[in-house]
Amino acid sequence: MKNRQIWLIVATGVFIAPIAVYINSQRHLLEYLKNVNLSTVAYLIVIMILFQITNGLILREVASKFNIKLIRKEWFGLPFVTSMGNYITPFSGGMIARASYLKYRHSFPYAQFVSVLGASYLVYFWVAGIAGIITLMLPFERSMLYWELILFFAGVVLAISSLAMLPTVKIPGSNWVAVSLNNAIDGWILIKRDLLLLVKLALYTLANILLNGLTFWLAFVALSDSSLSFGTIFLISLFSSFSILIKITPGNLGISEAIITFSSGFLGVGAGLGLMVSLLIRAASMIPIFTLGPVFSFVLTRELTAHRSDDKSETV
Repeated sequence: MKNRQIWLIVATGVFIAPIAVYINSQRHLLEYLKNVNLSTVAYLIVIMILFQITNGLILREVASKFNIKLIRKEWFGLPFVTSMGNYITPFSGGMIARASYLKYRHSFPYAQFVSVLGASYLVYFWVAGIAGIITLMLPFERSMLYWELILFFAGVVLAISSLAMLPTVKIPGSNWVAVSLNNAIDGWILIKRDLLLLVKLALYTLANILLNGLTFWLAFVALSDSSLSFGTIFLISLFSSFSILIKITPGNLGISEAIITFSSGFLGVGAGLGLMVSLLIRAASMIPIFTLGPVFSFVLTRELTAHRSDDKSETV
């Protein structure tokens, strides 16, 4: 356990240290923060809450597929608890907490949770790929890297679409990559057979992607005096969503910032500005997570304890 903690500290430092060094060498970037006002932070917080609510609606729809009826405080609160857990533990520990709650409160098997989680990611990236292609095809969005970006998003869409159109195949091997892919495929098979559920998940996912894009737009506008194209900012937000594939540090600290910084420079907005935007979004997102997260953690723990007490009394 001690070795794991040491490894975690080292891994987090590897990603955060370059950011700290970069800001120290480019202290003029801190001037961007002077443009931020409380109303902007308030708007960002509201959008973050709406983002978590949409995640809760996705969870509610998926749970209903397995005849699990989540009450409002469960589907509303679990995303906040999950996000808080992700910040205080590595490798998306909040997801483990969510899986454990669903297991002991609603008898939802871990294997099914993992498979549906993988399938939800497939839906997310499929919708993100479509959104990226549509954005690039708009007449006022003509990036210098137009074809490279089109090929990237089209590749994502085609790869995921092939899972729906081609006969189901299993990835050979017993390593964690093969197991993860096979679990995602199992969940995808279950979801794609329910067209109504698939449409609902796609619409909720689209809402999340748009909310994420709005968050980035507000942050860029707040920090920059120049008029930036919403399409370009939206593409940066899409690239940031792919950071969920690399879950090493708590809350993806350093990883998400690195992707946003790189994509901002890549798309000509400015790496320094992108970094400050990522830090502003990070700070705004932590406020509702660490405000509502502990509250719902207490509420749901009490809910789980009461349920297990009822089960014991019935057994006796």
